[in-house]
Amino acid sequence: MIDPITLEIVCEGLISTVREMRASIIRASFSPVIYELDDFSCALFNAKAEMVAQSEDHPGHVLPMPWTVRFAMEDLEAELIPGDIVLLNDSYRGGTHLNDVTLIYPIFEAEELVLLAVVRTHWEDVGGMTPGSYSGLATNIFQEGLRLPALKLFEAGKLNDAVIKIIRTNMRLPERRMGDLDAMIGTCKVAEKRLQEMFVKYGFSTMGDCITANLNRCEKRMRERIDALPDGN
Repeated sequence: MIDPITLEIVCEGLISTVREMRASIIRASFSPVIYELDDFSCALFNAKAEMVAQSEDHPGHVLPMPWTVRFAMEDLEAELIPGDIVLLNDSYRGGTHLNDVTLIYPIFEAEELVLLAVVRTHWEDVGGMTPGSYSGLATNIFQEGLRLPALKLFEAGKLNDAVIKIIRTNMRLPERRMGDLDAMIGTCKVAEKRLQEMFVKYGFSTMGDCITANLNRCEKRMRERIDALPDGN
């Protein structure tokens, strides 16, 4: 039985972590569309690809993000190890448009995958038939830019140079893209640091119990709200 004080402290700690992710991406990103227009979102997920905390940002990002994480985990979960980082932007795998690039940062505790730090940002250009990757003349997704399935950007802590070369070769202003990518990675490292501090303070078992309890009560509250709605015609 989790005492209510610990439950609230852990849940607020997760929210605080996401808010710090938000501040980090604003301060570190290269593109004005990110640091001026707030075209990004941050979130934390458990190992089951269930969202456990989110930033108050772009609903167009946050709402489909669980599908992105779920698809990525279906593709790569069996082979994820500490030091791996996943990158994708496929609109048909839980994405929005190709400019919205998602980075998934697995966080392990004693070799066990426990949480995922996730950040999705709008990149100013991802290739395609026109600068900015927007065109009213596009008739299929292949004209809109580079389409990335769930790929390991880092494998066991080692950068996958092939993925970087593909990105740099197919996108305009590659230095800016690399700057935004570095900001996304740094943001997730901030989350990892804060979560590791919470693991030490509260213990992973307690944190896991708090996350489960919070998900259950959120579901209960939502069902109660839906049940309270009058029947439609």
